[in-house]
Amino acid sequence: MSKSAHYRRDEPAFYNFLSLEREALDAPDLIAGMRGSLMSMDAHSGSRTYVCELPPGFRVRTDGKEASLEFFVLRGDLALNGSSVGVSGYIHAPQLCGGGEVSTVSGALVLAFWNPNMPAYAYPVTRNRVIQTDKIEWVNSVPGSHGVMHKSLRVPDAVPGPSGEGFDGGPGGFLRFQYISPQAIADLEHVHHECWEEIIVLSGDILLVNEGQMGAGSVVSHPQEWYHAPFVSRSGALILCHTDGPMGYPWPTRDYPRGRCFCERYIAETPWDEPARHIPWAEHPYAAEQEASEAYQAYRASPGGVLWGGDEPDAEVPRAPAGRGRQSRFRASWVRSEDDESKS
Repeated sequence: MSKSAHYRRDEPAFYNFLSLEREALDAPDLIAGMRGSLMSMDAHSGSRTYVCELPPGFRVRTDGKEASLEFFVLRGDLALNGSSVGVSGYIHAPQLCGGGEVSTVSGALVLAFWNPNMPAYAYPVTRNRVIQTDKIEWVNSVPGSHGVMHKSLRVPDAVPGPSGEGFDGGPGGFLRFQYISPQAIADLEHVHHECWEEIIVLSGDILLVNEGQMGAGSVVSHPQEWYHAPFVSRSGALILCHTDGPMGYPWPTRDYPRGRCFCERYIAETPWDEPARHIPWAEHPYAAEQEASEAYQAYRASPGGVLWGGDEPDAEVPRAPAGRGRQSRFRASWVRSEDDESKS
């Protein structure tokens, strides 16, 4: 795991956003100057994720010209043009759709997603939205699965992709409130050739082999072409999953030495009488055991066990059809013009 700054999206990251120091934000739009922390940032497109505190009585208007601005409420209340939501609510003021007034009565702690020039359908398909998540239904996140389900926040979120069934997300990527069932196990390593992925744990637990144990507030960031997993949850988890482009399903997978063994042991050995803790992989007891394994070291040294996929600049033979950072550079080249939009 890279030791680079946690907010970089071109390297894998593993941290707890509740532990980040909060200060006045050097941030765009209406959250400028609010107390909070930068969670992630794309150096090419300028897209950013923040955790942000909004004080009681906060009331500021955004014109929506610079970027798409989304909020997920962790605590308190939030409203867009007077339409209010509480905890677990979502508000979206898309770019070039008229903007609006964002306000709170009691104050709020929110996750804020700022995405300039995000690929999207024109108004009115893309428009201001206010969603209280308990009012919408869970849907399967992958075909035939009952162990991972989600509620789409950024909509539309049903664009047919390689699977042909609309599991991949919209043109600018997806933002989903997602559920992982108790004792769910995914024992293979996998990769996303099409996009970067940010996972924010709201409650419950997840063990990501080779990355760490996650509890409330844990965040993991997977760059395009970074192989990750296996994973398991003892008690189940509620997460936000955020991508910067459609995520093609099915995801390419490969066997991982002792992947299922680690997952089954985590279920059998993790106690119920204490909350899940945030533990980086280097500090987890399974890490030393894995590093001592000759089978694991041989796997990592083999062509089939490389950490990165894609056609590296110095690779003689491309390992995948995309390449590191390609989606980031595409997003940076995308420009949305007010002259091209129709809104009311």
